[in-house]
Amino acid sequence: MPAHIRRRLGDSGRRPPQGLQRPRPPAGRGRPALPQRLRPPADRRGTVGRVPLFLLDTDLDDNPADFRTISDRLYTPEPDRRLRQEIVLGIGGVRALRAMGIEATVFHMNEGHGFLVAAERIRELRQRRQLTLQEARLMARAGILFTTHTPVAAGSDYFEPGLVYEMLGRYLAEVGIPFERFMDLGRHAPGDPREPLCTTFVGLRMADNSVGVSRLHGSVSRRLWKDAWPGLPEEQVPIGSVTNGAHMPSWVAPELADLLRRHVAWDWWDLDATDPRWDGIDNVPDEELWEIHCGLKTRLVEFAHELTGDNLDVDALTLGFSRRFAPYKRANLVMTDLKRLTRLLNDPKRPLQLVFSGKAHPADGPGKEILRQVVGLARSERRVCFLPDYDIAIAQALVHGADVWLNNPRRFLEASGTSGMKAGANGVLNCSVPDGWWDEGYSPEIGWAIPSGATLDRPNADDPGEAEVLYRVLEREVVPLYYERDARGLPVGWLAMIRASIRQVATEFSARRMVLDYFWEAYAPAARRVEQLRLLPDWGG
Repeated sequence: MPAHIRRRLGDSGRRPPQGLQRPRPPAGRGRPALPQRLRPPADRRGTVGRVPLFLLDTDLDDNPADFRTISDRLYTPEPDRRLRQEIVLGIGGVRALRAMGIEATVFHMNEGHGFLVAAERIRELRQRRQLTLQEARLMARAGILFTTHTPVAAGSDYFEPGLVYEMLGRYLAEVGIPFERFMDLGRHAPGDPREPLCTTFVGLRMADNSVGVSRLHGSVSRRLWKDAWPGLPEEQVPIGSVTNGAHMPSWVAPELADLLRRHVAWDWWDLDATDPRWDGIDNVPDEELWEIHCGLKTRLVEFAHELTGDNLDVDALTLGFSRRFAPYKRANLVMTDLKRLTRLLNDPKRPLQLVFSGKAHPADGPGKEILRQVVGLARSERRVCFLPDYDIAIAQALVHGADVWLNNPRRFLEASGTSGMKAGANGVLNCSVPDGWWDEGYSPEIGWAIPSGATLDRPNADDPGEAEVLYRVLEREVVPLYYERDARGLPVGWLAMIRASIRQVATEFSARRMVLDYFWEAYAPAARRVEQLRLLPDWGG
C-alpha cells in the first residue's frame, strides 16, 4: 500500500471518528450564547469506538460571516476569537447537552478553555431552582472538576476587562453576577480593576476538586497557583494529581497485542499491574519476543524509506523522538556535542541511529530554529532521519519500532507527556529526564533517567550538564546493553527490560487506570456532593 494512503489509516487500519452528522439545531435551545449575534452552535455527532462524540460548530447559515469561522481553527492568537471559542465551549456546550436531553450534573473542565461552564451552571440553577447567587455558586462548584495541563502561567488564557465586558457583560447581568466580582474570580489580586482575567484562576476557584496531570505537575501547580488561596501554605494548596494515561488498545502494536492475548490474557489491557496473569509475559520465549520487536523495527525502517528515501539500518540501535518542537522539549539536546554524537552514530561495531519527527508552532520562532537544526543534521548525516508531516501514523510507527524513546524536556516544564507511555507499552525503553510521568514511572528495570540540576526557579540552568549525562548514559549503559548478545545472538538483558516495561507501563500508565482514578477520586464524589445538595428541601429538591 502506498505510504500516503497507509498514513491516512495508520498501519493498524484504525479509522477516524465514524458517523459524524450535523443535525439541524433542535427547537428550544433558548437564547443564544453571547456575543448576541452568535447563534447557538450546532453539534456534530459521532462515535469514537463506543464513546459518543459531540463537536460544536458555528459554521451556520444564519451566523454572521465573522462568527462562522469561530470553530475552524484552534490555538488562534487573537484574544477576541479565543474568547468567542470559550463562549461556544463553556456556554454553548452546556446548552447543547441540554438540547440533547443530557442532564449532566458533573462537569470536567480541562484547562481554562471551558471556564464559562461554571457561569452557565450558575445561570441554570438560579433559573430552574430560584437559588440565590451564593447558593447557586456552591451547588455548581460541587459538581465541577478542574484539570490544569500547563506548568507555566503563560500557558493560560488572559483576557482584558474591556473585552470581557464587551462579550460577556450582558450575559453576566442575566446570570446575576456583578461584573467586577466575576473578574475577581480570574485575578491574581482581586480588586485590581486593571488586571486581566486568567481563566485558570476561574477554573481553580470555581471547582471543588482540582488536579494536575502527574504527581510532579501537581506539586508544580501548588506552587504556581497558590495565590488562588491567599495565606494557605504551599503544601496545603488543594491541587492534587491524576497522572495522564494512553489508550493502550489503540497504541500497542497488533502483533504485540496478539502475543499478550496468548500469554497474559485476552483482556490484558484491562488488568491491574498486580494481576498474577501478567506473570505470563515472563513465559514468552526470548526468540518470539525479539522476532516481534525486530519485525516492528523493520516496518519503521521501511516506512521511513517510503517517506524520505533514507536507508536506515534495521540492526542498528535506533532512538526515536517525536513531539512538538517546543524549545523546552530540547529536541536538539543530543546535538550539543556533534563530534561526540558523530562517534556514536558511526561506531563501526555498535552504531546508533536517530529518527525524528514533529512540528513547530507557526508562531514559535525558537521552536522552528530547533526544527531547522534537526532537519539539517538529517540531511548531512546518514544515520539521522527526519520524518516530515508528523501525524498519528508516523507516531505509531515510531512508538512501535524504535529501540529507545528519547525525551529530554527541561525538568518541571513537561506536565505529563504521553509519547513515552505509548513507547514503553510497546517495549521501547525510555531514556528521559525525570519530568512529567517519567518522574514517577522510572525504574532501572525499564529504562534510564537523565539526572537534572534544574529547579522550579531555574529550569534551564543545567542544559550542558544534562547533555553530558545523556552522552554518558548512551555510551556506557544503553549501547553496551543493546549489543550484548548470548550464544543465540539474543540481547537477553535488553529483552528482560522489554518485558518489565510492557508490564509496568501498559498498566500503570494506561487510560483505563487514569479514568478509574478520575472516577473514584473525582467524578463519583462530585456526583454525591451534588445529590446531597439537591436533596436539601430549601433548594427545591
